[in-house]
Amino acid sequence: MIIRAAVRSDLGAILRLLRDLGEAAPTQSGTVRMSSATVRAWTRIENDPERTVLVAERRGQIIGTLDLIVIANLTHDAQPWAVVDNMVVDAAYRRTGIGRALLEEAVNRAVQAGCYKIEMLAHESQSIAREFCLAMGFSASAEGFRRYL
Repeated sequence: MIIRAAVRSDLGAILRLLRDLGEAAPTQSGTVRMSSATVRAWTRIENDPERTVLVAERRGQIIGTLDLIVIANLTHDAQPWAVVDNMVVDAAYRRTGIGRALLEEAVNRAVQAGCYKIEMLAHESQSIAREFCLAMGFSASAEGFRRYL
């Protein structure tokens, strides 16, 4: 297995994985619809030097992904911080170290970028995700709030 930055040709596989997060709906044929808005969003993501979509690939198949964003900051001597979002591993490969490898690569990249912290949110209903975050050295140090627009 390798962990690498995603490229445009990975987009369909990434969208298939994101279905598990409820972010992409399959078509009747089971494939993921790739709208022009999705392609425009991908173009923005791949052109953003502070953002990296990582994928885990095994034997040519994308089996995991996450989105790493490095954010400029005015505190902590202007050190940036990072956030991980949209992390998902193919159901057939969960609990096999794929998530750990993805998140370790994200942490390494955040360290290389000079980040003073990295954040990752787990939905309160996802006890397995919460346990994973704790096992990876993250602490439940804040209470989060969201307002969907």
